[in-house]
Amino acid sequence: MNEIDYEKLADAVARKLQLLPPADKIIWTAKQCAEYLGVSERHYVDRLSKSHNFPAPIKLPSDSGRGHARWYAIDIQEWVATHKRAS
Repeated sequence: MNEIDYEKLADAVARKLQLLPPADKIIWTAKQCAEYLGVSERHYVDRLSKSHNFPAPIKLPSDSGRGHARWYAIDIQEWVATHKRAS
């Protein structure tokens, strides 16, 4: 049976966490947003992302000039929190 070296595991987790950006700087693609919300990417792009109270996208530059839409993950999470059902 393999023994787990918890100190090594803790070091590996700590190194990985240091590579992550702060929570308020994480950006998601439409696919990641759709996965988080549990809907299809098509539904996300065509309907949810265009809702009047939905967080505005960040437009990253691209060679085509159209830009790549991204959203701050925290904005999406806060938007979801505003739709919590009242008990």
